[in-house]
Amino acid sequence: MNQDLGSFSAINRIRVLLIIFCAILGLWIGFAKLVVPPVIESAYRGESLPALNSLIKGQATHSVDEYMRDWEQFAWRSTVASTAFGLLGLVLIMVTTSPTFFHKFVGEATPGTLGAMRAWTCGILLLFTALENLPSIAWLPVETRHPLGVMGWLYALPLGFDRLVASETGLHVFQLTTELLLFLGMVGYRTRLVIPLGAVCFAVLGGILRDYSFNWHQGWVPLYVITILSFTPCGDGWSIDRLLRVVRGQAVPDSDRAVPVYGWSRYTCWVAIAVTYWETGLCKLRGGWLSLGIADGLRAIFYEDTLYPREYDWSWSLSLSHAPDSLFILLAGFVLVFESLWIMVLFSRTIRKIWPILTATFHVGVLILQKILFIDLILLQAVFYDFTGIRKALVRRLEARYGRIQILFDGQCPLCNRTIRVMGFFDLFARLEFLDFRSLDLAEYNRRHALALTLEALDREMYVISRGQAYVGYYGYRVMAPALPAFWPLLPLLFVPGVSWVGERVYGYIARNRLALLHCDTHCPTVPLGTGGSRATFQVSEGPQSFRYAWLISCFSVVMAVSFAYRIEFYPVMTAWHLYARLNSSGKVSYFKAIGHHASGTIVPVRLGDTIGALRWDGRDDSFMKPCFTSHIDEKGGLVNKNLDICHKFLKVSGSIYNKNAPPGGKIAQLELQEWVWDFRSNPSDPEHGKVRNRVVVEIEPVSAAVKKEI
Repeated sequence: MNQDLGSFSAINRIRVLLIIFCAILGLWIGFAKLVVPPVIESAYRGESLPALNSLIKGQATHSVDEYMRDWEQFAWRSTVASTAFGLLGLVLIMVTTSPTFFHKFVGEATPGTLGAMRAWTCGILLLFTALENLPSIAWLPVETRHPLGVMGWLYALPLGFDRLVASETGLHVFQLTTELLLFLGMVGYRTRLVIPLGAVCFAVLGGILRDYSFNWHQGWVPLYVITILSFTPCGDGWSIDRLLRVVRGQAVPDSDRAVPVYGWSRYTCWVAIAVTYWETGLCKLRGGWLSLGIADGLRAIFYEDTLYPREYDWSWSLSLSHAPDSLFILLAGFVLVFESLWIMVLFSRTIRKIWPILTATFHVGVLILQKILFIDLILLQAVFYDFTGIRKALVRRLEARYGRIQILFDGQCPLCNRTIRVMGFFDLFARLEFLDFRSLDLAEYNRRHALALTLEALDREMYVISRGQAYVGYYGYRVMAPALPAFWPLLPLLFVPGVSWVGERVYGYIARNRLALLHCDTHCPTVPLGTGGSRATFQVSEGPQSFRYAWLISCFSVVMAVSFAYRIEFYPVMTAWHLYARLNSSGKVSYFKAIGHHASGTIVPVRLGDTIGALRWDGRDDSFMKPCFTSHIDEKGGLVNKNLDICHKFLKVSGSIYNKNAPPGGKIAQLELQEWVWDFRSNPSDPEHGKVRNRVVVEIEPVSAAVKKEI
């Protein structure tokens, strides 16, 4: 009955949305047909508002009819696009709110499953952030900054953001703040606030790095996931938030009970990953991966990425220069099928088990052949697997082999109950069994376990029973510690000579004063709450929760569809995911080499990404090397390079930092950047892999405040 009511409510919501959509579309058509044309005519004659009059300045060369036609074309295209994408969103909402869709594809999940996804995603982003050297951005010439998407707004607003980016100290503090937020998100502290703040800070940090390089795609997908997690109850499991509620005796969701809201949260995160891979495959199809030149295009991708000076030194793909074209055609076919079928992960449990492992293997292959590490995408595949079954299997095996550890405690002691709740929270493998000795038939218990426990002894100290042996007080904690993974790092300390002497006395003091150390109120129940749960009922919605998450899925999918259709790049909201979609079928590749010249005349290879840490990864220094050799035709028909001054500044800064870090006698006097071209189709056996086509040489000066001030 409740399910039928939920379905009826969802249908009503969809009807309301459809009515609102039609109303907005009608208003837009009326606005475009009835309001705008008179405004255009008035502005054309200069009789409208000054701001509108200034929009039309071509009266001498264009008639008013031309402006009308332009507006009609724009209005028609906007109407068609809005209708198409709006209907796509409504269809997605209609499909995903179906109870059949939920039961067949979404399913239920536990709070621990969602909490593990949160911790894992924040951990990936924390790793990314910790590996960056954001403060080194302050050394780069401001002319090399090209704000992307919302980053342009941050520079335009009166926030002093440009001063932050120019300050090493400010960038260092900002990076530490981002790392702190992601760490708190990983451990689950104040998740409602920390998760969205961590997402925003990571997006801004990535935007700063991209503004000074190019729009690389590492970090995008986990950013999608953490943004979605901001709208979910991801702090209900595997979190300090849950631990604090347990300590206070507040209600928490049953850790082993699967309910729809966590299933929907998990599925929405899966949608973000699957749609991204699917769109990447579609972009390759649109970019010509089915053309006859795919073999040369794929060779060019492999060779160019390998020859570029990256953070890895191997060059295994160059050994494929004599491989037949059929090998590259097969590789291209595999990539297209692999990425195009990614969407099926959302609908097939079998593919959901296979594809993430295949994807991790695929990215390892990319690392080997192209020297590009998508560590975020490799690690993120783990979110498709639920390890609850493995944990429960271990629980059964451990219990069958070792039995459970029984803790006899005082159920009338508030401090004891709080301690029991905390121990239960950390009991990952259900090794502990808590027994209130005051409600226990002690004679029967002694008979069954061949013990001689007394009420007086139990009232003085906690007893722990393991494998038929009784352990008292501190030694009981030492028996429990190996059963709780969170306490494994402390195990060696517990057996250090002298620690047990201190432990006995500390425990004895607490045991004697336990009734005075904690006073109960309405938030401190005296009845034990079992293994980390709660005696009170935690109200988790049992309904399918479809409408809220259908909105998330629909909005994300529509944004991705618009980005794909119009090739929009607007960081961090929209990207077309055209990774290697454009093919170079010319049979030639160009790449760069940096060479340092010592005063003695000897030369050494220099990797520019190692000089300025923010450019170390992903070939980000490429965006600084290309402009050094990019010429334009001026008004007189000659070739000029407007970026040459910026190129010289960048090379001088890079060379100065190289000398600063170089050992005595290793400093360079000049830094040379060379552009190489290799015709791999005509000369696949060239041991030099091409010839130098252009070069730029700059003199290197020591790093100084004056140089830093200049840039």
